[in-house]
Amino acid sequence: MPQSKAYMIASNEMRSGLNCCQSILFTASKLWDMPVDEKTLAMASLFAEGMDSGCTCGALVGMMMASGLMKKSFPHPSGDKLASQIHDRFKQEFGSTCCRSIKAKRSILEKIGRDGCIKLTGRAAEILAEEWDGVINNGKDSDIRHNPDVK
Repeated sequence: MPQSKAYMIASNEMRSGLNCCQSILFTASKLWDMPVDEKTLAMASLFAEGMDSGCTCGALVGMMMASGLMKKSFPHPSGDKLASQIHDRFKQEFGSTCCRSIKAKRSILEKIGRDGCIKLTGRAAEILAEEWDGVINNGKDSDIRHNPDVK
């Protein structure tokens, strides 16, 4: 299966040194011309590795943060159920929302380095894109737009 733009951006940013939460936010900014500045990325810096305690996966936190920013300009059809919908989809895809639990289920090879987290973050970015693409691409008069220049 070919990798999507969202997957490629998020995984490349993880390899470049951003954490999972930051990578999701950065990906959203590139895909949809969403303003994410250095302060926002700094706020996301402490969500790495389940807030460094193994709790909620930072990629999921990034998905929620990006969705909150996008929801400001684009009403999502799920309305107030959007957060639980994203949460449930993430849990279905990865088996848990807890970083520690997700990592415990990985193979020995996936536990070496950050490869498992890079793949998870790439897939989380794809889920986010799937969740928002139809909504954002139909939006008008907003400061968040699909960015066709992202390859």
